[in-house]
Amino acid sequence: MSRKLSLALVIVLALSLVLSVATVVAQDDIPRGGTVVVNESPQAAWVRNFSPFAPNPLQPTLNLIYEPLVLFNPVEGGAPTFWLATGYEYAEDLMSITFTLREGVLWSDGETFNADDVVFTFGLLQANPGLDRGGLMSFVSGVEKVDDYTVTFTLSRVYTQADTYLGGMLPVPEHIWSAIEDPVTFTNDNPVSTGPFTEVVNFSEQVYDLCRNENYWQEGRPYVDCLRYPAFTGNDPVNLALINGEVDWAGNFVPDIDATFVAADPEHHGYDFWPGGGSPWQFYGNTTVAPFDDVAFRRAMSAAIDYQAIVEIAMFDYTVPASPIGLGSRFETSINPDALALGEEYGLGMYNPEFAAEQLDAAGYVDADGDGWRDLPDGGPIEFTIQIVNGWTDVVTATDIIAGNFQDVGINASMTTPDFGEWLNNLQNGTYVASLGWSNYGRFAYNYFRDQIDSTLINAETGFAGGVAWARWSSPETDALINAYNETADAAEQQDIVNQIQMAFVENVPAIPLFYGPQWYEYNSSRFVGWPTAENRYTQGSPWAQGSRLIVATTIHCVDDTSCGQE
Repeated sequence: MSRKLSLALVIVLALSLVLSVATVVAQDDIPRGGTVVVNESPQAAWVRNFSPFAPNPLQPTLNLIYEPLVLFNPVEGGAPTFWLATGYEYAEDLMSITFTLREGVLWSDGETFNADDVVFTFGLLQANPGLDRGGLMSFVSGVEKVDDYTVTFTLSRVYTQADTYLGGMLPVPEHIWSAIEDPVTFTNDNPVSTGPFTEVVNFSEQVYDLCRNENYWQEGRPYVDCLRYPAFTGNDPVNLALINGEVDWAGNFVPDIDATFVAADPEHHGYDFWPGGGSPWQFYGNTTVAPFDDVAFRRAMSAAIDYQAIVEIAMFDYTVPASPIGLGSRFETSINPDALALGEEYGLGMYNPEFAAEQLDAAGYVDADGDGWRDLPDGGPIEFTIQIVNGWTDVVTATDIIAGNFQDVGINASMTTPDFGEWLNNLQNGTYVASLGWSNYGRFAYNYFRDQIDSTLINAETGFAGGVAWARWSSPETDALINAYNETADAAEQQDIVNQIQMAFVENVPAIPLFYGPQWYEYNSSRFVGWPTAENRYTQGSPWAQGSRLIVATTIHCVDDTSCGQE
């Protein structure tokens, strides 16, 4: 069956695929209440910002407070899980897509959610290009309200991933946001939204509680009363709290996890790192500045990195080195063997400092002034820092290894450890030279590449890099391939295009995949149950996984009527 036909059938499949969580009335015997203590990622202090359009909002803002039209569950191969929408359908000519919205949904202040809010939200993005961080305006020209629960988006070109990116839209209430004078800077301290947790309680820099939406559309859910977010300065204090049973749900690197966390309470302490689920952590060089604007330098740096040492020392052998294209077992059928062969020919992804030195010599990166460090071909010095977040002990160690590797081949590189907000701001706005950072897999192999190299993700007005286009590399040739992918619904044609994109990725090295990111996820079942496990992996369990955390947060509940009594 062609993909065009399968897209046309989505609206029909919606009737049978609507998430059971969203439609099944909660059972009367499920214990309710309690406050779940959560750590998504270490951060020294909280800044009160619940705007879904902010470049770095508090993480629960995305999906737990503001919900998407559609989730795409990664453990189900990216199959649609309908949320604020109950289905969608492309037009026959693929030049528009119509979403049917869920009836009976209320905003947390009791007002009705409907098509007007979706139309308004899109208009907000149109009027404020700085808010369009997903690049929707590159393929959508407008939206029309068909009726109170139906909206049609008109596409400016055939774009067969429109369902993916429009499905992820987070609608905001028109009756609130229409009165906001400057939505770009608005911090939305007290959000009105449709999500399961909307009430901000006891907010401080060190801890805040996010409590249940009494008007939530899933009857009886969420089962828990609140989510509590204490601030931790780094991995070590989080891990201590985990081991001591003070955190219920975490997404953290824990060294030697069986001997530390699990052994502390084998009956209740569990984890699931979902093998094959993680996109690679990568080395990003800012390709708009020297020396990373030179592909020969980027290739040499790939050969300079000791991938196995990173995996063994920094990652405790939880994972394996990534291939030069970055696609792991989750997308095994999409991997282009010719791209892997070309990567091997270039020496990418293989630790070979002698080869790296030869490549640098051949490209003119030699020690011109005799100070012991290589210089630019024009004689200027090479000296840069590699940034990584302070307290992220696993990737701090990885970064330190890489800086040492670069020094071994004569590159004067060192490490700097800003806080999370500064690190992310630098990546998004291009105010850095080198960094470690994650990548995104998405529904299909295509999404992994699009998020890195689609030039439309770099806002022409603000310079803000959406997705993970942090290397700021772009090319008319790869942009054309990205566009071509979306101009066909034929799966074979799309795979051929993805094969070509992989070849371009290897040839140009816009980023250097390091290792497949473990899906850090730990849970404590002494008070709450219903967690995803290796035996029942109904979704990816990490609290930092945006779509998945919405499914988890509306599923977990107290063990019994007494387990959640203590706060």
